[in-house]
Amino acid sequence: MMRVTNSMIVKRTKTNINANRAKVDHTNNQMSIQKKITKPSDNPIIAIRALRLRSTLSTITQYYDNNIPDTESWMECTQTAMINMKDLITDAKKQAIYGTNDPLQPENREAILKELQSLQQQIYSEGNADYDQRTIFTGYKTNQNVTFMNTAEAKAEHYKITETFDYKQIEDKEYYKGRFDDTSNTTILGDPNANPPIPPADIPVFDDVQLNRLRLAYDNITADQNSLSVTVTDRTTGVKSTITMSADGKTFGVDGCTFEMGMDTSVTPNVPVINVTPPSGYTAVPAQFGNLANGSYTTQLYKTSDYDFTTTPPTALPGITAEPPKSASVNYSSTAPELSGTVNGQTLVYKVRDTADLRKNGYDVADNEIVFDNASGELIFTDKTAEIFDAGKATFSFTYDKNGFAEGELHPEYFFNCTRYMSERDDIVYENFDENGEWITQAIKYNIANGQQMQINTEARDVFDTNIRRDITELIDVVQYAISANKIVDELEEKVKNANPADLEQLNKWLDAAKKQRDYANQNMHDTYSAYIDKFQGYLDDINLGITNLGGRQARVELTKNRMSVQKSTFKELKSMNEDMDLSDLVINYTAASVSYQAALQAAAKIGKMTLLDFI
Repeated sequence: MMRVTNSMIVKRTKTNINANRAKVDHTNNQMSIQKKITKPSDNPIIAIRALRLRSTLSTITQYYDNNIPDTESWMECTQTAMINMKDLITDAKKQAIYGTNDPLQPENREAILKELQSLQQQIYSEGNADYDQRTIFTGYKTNQNVTFMNTAEAKAEHYKITETFDYKQIEDKEYYKGRFDDTSNTTILGDPNANPPIPPADIPVFDDVQLNRLRLAYDNITADQNSLSVTVTDRTTGVKSTITMSADGKTFGVDGCTFEMGMDTSVTPNVPVINVTPPSGYTAVPAQFGNLANGSYTTQLYKTSDYDFTTTPPTALPGITAEPPKSASVNYSSTAPELSGTVNGQTLVYKVRDTADLRKNGYDVADNEIVFDNASGELIFTDKTAEIFDAGKATFSFTYDKNGFAEGELHPEYFFNCTRYMSERDDIVYENFDENGEWITQAIKYNIANGQQMQINTEARDVFDTNIRRDITELIDVVQYAISANKIVDELEEKVKNANPADLEQLNKWLDAAKKQRDYANQNMHDTYSAYIDKFQGYLDDINLGITNLGGRQARVELTKNRMSVQKSTFKELKSMNEDMDLSDLVINYTAASVSYQAALQAAAKIGKMTLLDFI
């Protein structure tokens, strides 16, 4: 039997008291924080699971409380802007419908004009909508606007722009010749008392001309800084061929081979020469010499690595299968002088003119010409040329300089490959299409759930067609022309009413011409506005599609939001079950620990009074 001493009893009593006190402290801390553990060592399993649950809950909270609301707000701003844009185009369509009514009184045309002018200024304004000071339609460039915001800014901008078209975008267009708006007495009757006498002007012969066009996104283009490339498929061989024509008519490219008109200044008088730049990897050898006089120039293109050029003609290098030489040729005009090429059997000449010149000469576009009206921003050609393009399934690439824009016009970098010229820094190049001609998207995506991203933005080109403003401008021009033509008839009728008998014959001839112009202007307004009803409906369809696509994404965000709400509640509950304790259990545990501690103290007090003799 082991002897139990007083020191052993005291030591064991102290140990029991400390253990009970520690338990009281632990349950007291649990009551304070209402958690199962106060440090990881209390229960490593609970601690590890708590870390995982807290991390997951924090992530879910970030998605639910921040990312998803930001996504919803951005999309709501986008939806509002698109709905406003839809309303504006609906108004434009209503004006087009209104403009087809017959007869229209002068005040009706004036009302249409004012409404269209207002729409012209507002039509793209919704593109500058922003969310949290970030524009929502500008892709990654959220610190910029879709349109030019003021006249000073717009006029100062200078871009080189490349637009692409295909043969399906070729439109029929009526142009008019013999148009007039000068009804002064001097013009109509002349002035025999002037020195020298002024004869009466020729009576206008009004008529319309049916042509085809491709219309650019902008008008008022720099005349001499542009080039046109046309790619066609040969009707018989199926081989594609690309020709490139310069604005001055002195440079012509055929499948990468460039011909440039120049002058040989080493002889007197100077004679025209054609300089040839072959495509990369090829050497150009003239197929014939001294042939400028007969109106054509041909060169053979030899693959440089396959031929020996010390011989005439070049001979293939031994031991290889040489690529056969290719022929490239252009036509030469000694009167311009200018270069032209042949496409599917049709010789094409590219010329630059402006609207005033075309009107003056009655839109005299020849069958072999592609005329660029730099004032209106149109490529114009005849039906015969359009048939060539249609048969060859032509595609077009037009590069031009646009120096100075109008307030409210679209920034080209959101729609085309272009270069923005800068005065105090390097020029900015915008490459928006890849080598296959596919748009390089600038989708902004938010993480709205674990492993789930959502595109929040809609790009400008998806809803803001560059043709909308141009169409409204044409409607304005048409109604202005109708207003002017009707006023001219009214003015001439007033002149006839108050005229001298000697002037009646001349005035009546002018009045007949004016009535013909008026009738055409009224009919042209009716026909143009009727055709544009479908155009504006097409724009509405595109915007409705954009709104539908946005609505689909909003619905997916809403579904994700509901799921994240459930997950947030679930993980909150799991976290609570893992970490938290019920207050009633804590009170019971604390009370039990406290009672045990008090009992231990009382027992120790009694034991401290005893000696060994009390146990003997």
